[in-house]
Amino acid sequence: MQIKRIEIAGFGQFVQQTFDFSAGLQVIYGENESGKSTLRAFILGMLFGFPTRRHLTARYEPKETTQYGGSMDLVVDGTTYRLTRLGDQPATLRNLTTQAEQPMSLLDHWLAPYDEMQYKQLFTFNQAELTALKTLSATDLNQQLQQVGTLGSAPWRATAAALRASADELYKPRGRKPELNQALQQYQAMTTQVAAARAQYPQYQQLQREIQQLQADQARQQRDLQATEQRQQTLANLRNQWPVYQQLQQLRPAAAAQPLSSAVVAQYEQLTQTQTELQHTLASARQQLTQQPVDTASQGVLGFYLQHQTEFTTLQGQLPQLQQALGQYQTLTQQVTTAQATYDQQTQAHPELVACLSPNKQAALDQLKTKLRAAATASTTAPGFTADWRLYAGGIGLVAGVVLPLGGFKWVLMLIGLGLLGWFGWNQLAVPNANNHDNLTDDLVAAGFAPNLDRTAALEKLDLVAALQRAQATITTAEQQAAAQASHVWQLLQAYDFAAAWIPVDQAQLVISVTRVTQFYEQIQQLQQTESMSGPDFAYAQRQVTQLTAQVREITDQLQQLAQSQQLADIDALAAAITQQAQQTANAASAEQLQRQLTAADQQALAQYTDITDLQAAIATQRQQQTTQQTQLTATTSALVTAQTQLQRLTEDGRYAELRQHQANQQTELTVMARQWVTRQLGAAWIDEALQTLTSQQLPAILTQATSYFAQLTRQRYNEISLDDDELVVHDAANLHFKLVELSTATKEQLYLALRLALIAKLGDQAQLPLMIDDGFVNFDDTRRQVAWQLLAKVAKQHQVLYFTNETAALTEMLATAVHHLT
Repeated sequence: MQIKRIEIAGFGQFVQQTFDFSAGLQVIYGENESGKSTLRAFILGMLFGFPTRRHLTARYEPKETTQYGGSMDLVVDGTTYRLTRLGDQPATLRNLTTQAEQPMSLLDHWLAPYDEMQYKQLFTFNQAELTALKTLSATDLNQQLQQVGTLGSAPWRATAAALRASADELYKPRGRKPELNQALQQYQAMTTQVAAARAQYPQYQQLQREIQQLQADQARQQRDLQATEQRQQTLANLRNQWPVYQQLQQLRPAAAAQPLSSAVVAQYEQLTQTQTELQHTLASARQQLTQQPVDTASQGVLGFYLQHQTEFTTLQGQLPQLQQALGQYQTLTQQVTTAQATYDQQTQAHPELVACLSPNKQAALDQLKTKLRAAATASTTAPGFTADWRLYAGGIGLVAGVVLPLGGFKWVLMLIGLGLLGWFGWNQLAVPNANNHDNLTDDLVAAGFAPNLDRTAALEKLDLVAALQRAQATITTAEQQAAAQASHVWQLLQAYDFAAAWIPVDQAQLVISVTRVTQFYEQIQQLQQTESMSGPDFAYAQRQVTQLTAQVREITDQLQQLAQSQQLADIDALAAAITQQAQQTANAASAEQLQRQLTAADQQALAQYTDITDLQAAIATQRQQQTTQQTQLTATTSALVTAQTQLQRLTEDGRYAELRQHQANQQTELTVMARQWVTRQLGAAWIDEALQTLTSQQLPAILTQATSYFAQLTRQRYNEISLDDDELVVHDAANLHFKLVELSTATKEQLYLALRLALIAKLGDQAQLPLMIDDGFVNFDDTRRQVAWQLLAKVAKQHQVLYFTNETAALTEMLATAVHHLT
């Protein structure tokens, strides 16, 4: 990949500025604050995306323009592409040869296998990053080399670090807070307590049983509470879904009417369209008719009729309905008169019962009727004669005394038999008569009757009152029906309000008003028959109106027949059925969409509730049950804690069995934690060893190349770089070993540069990406700086190198392909 051209719309101090680059070594020269670091940040942002607005400092927002970003032309495999990032707009990538848009994933493919962090670690650095080597340990430097040299190892290293941190949380050799350290301390204390508690055992058993029972109760209550919470959540979800379910129920069609066939609907639409066209033609003919001259004598009423012939024709078709409604009204009025006469006759025959019709008497009448019915039932079901043992014993004694030869004893038997028969007869005579002992005086007075009535007379009075009530109800019903019919007739007559000057109608005189309407049509018919016209146009117009009217009526009759063929009352019912069928079709489509939002289980659950109030009540009941269960669980938990506290005190006092159990539990816990600690340590060690193995396969070649570069940079003073027990060391010509801390700052930077260039030379073939260096050689002396520039020239044969500097010597001494000046 080579950067060919940069166009900056707005980034930092750059506004509408263009830079053209070529292959090889590019020198970008500029003094301090001329924009070198800004240009480097722009290139990084174009390749990997600009920082978000949460990192304003790193975004380099321009102060002189509202535009942000720009474009960059990239040459890949001989083809030029334009990468554009402007403001918050999505980034685009275009092939400048074909002008075809390319997916942004193509840019990721060019940069692979490097992300932004790995690119910065390998292909770009500045003097500050080189200077950081003086505070970088050999292990850290070696780790950086391994991270760059082993792509994709970062997640594995993070995993190893997490395993070690987790292991340290379990155990440290000299730690006190880690869990395993504390467990070991507790185990030692427990061992001491066990040794001192061997003599105490029986006192623990009862408390242990209580704890076991409480634990079982707690587990059961927790399960019940969890089930209740789940049901509560289910009900809450149902409450949220109720609006959808309610709308679905409303959209579901009532399975009643037989659906109309498509042929019927098509015929209806054709007839209504024909009817509409005929009505428009009829209206035009009537308009022409109103413009025809008539004689002066007929201008008034006939002229008014012709001006409103459309309305009158419609109303004339409704005249039979009006006359029929009037007839029904007159019939109902006659029924009111008849019912009133019947009621008056009954009240005149029994004026004393009028007061009983008061609503205040109804409760007393009902109570009296109930008592009379109960008394009648008791009198019909009470036995008139009941035989018992006295009758049988007395009869047997009397017969035995007469028949058997018992001497003087027979008189005793006869006297006993007569006594028993007399006793039985006296009780039978003492049975009260239900008809003569009913206490109804208070009830009769409360109902408005005379207090001395017997039960039969009271029942007759109640029947008369019931007859009066029925007559009164008949009058009320007839009056209501007559009033409703009068309202219907008046509603039909109100359609003639526009002709009040010619047809005055009055709500108080319905019969006269209907007669006036009928006479008006008769008058118009006579005038049309006798009127002398001024010319043949009127006759033609009149015939045309008549013919069109007949055609409209014929179409109307066909529509009526079509309605009746579908068992519908009239045309309006047919139109309503077609509209309803269309609405049902639309509702079915909407219902199908809503059906997808609710599962069958949800619908079945929601169907159990009549309305949202019922569902809310179920939620409230469930919530109350949840509160009760939580209270029970809290009480059980509290009791369990109390029992465990008592057990703990007994353990502290030295109860042997419990201490032994705790000791065994601690042994198990120690074994588990120890295994966890060993597993985590072994896992981290295995990851480190695997990464070290992978790195060691690449490091020899990298260190060989770095040694060559480092020897050139130091003019052969150091001729070898090696690893000594995971520590980076260098060797001079006398084969003396030097650690990093023993090198000067500049030499450390030269070592880091040699390592970077060696990594690029060995690993850079995986992606031919531009190399950017921002004032990286400030601490180099002139000789070593010259050698560094020569190394960059060599690297530039494989990678485009952008060298940002403020050194004037670089303008003349570097083997640069091009020099760019920043001002």
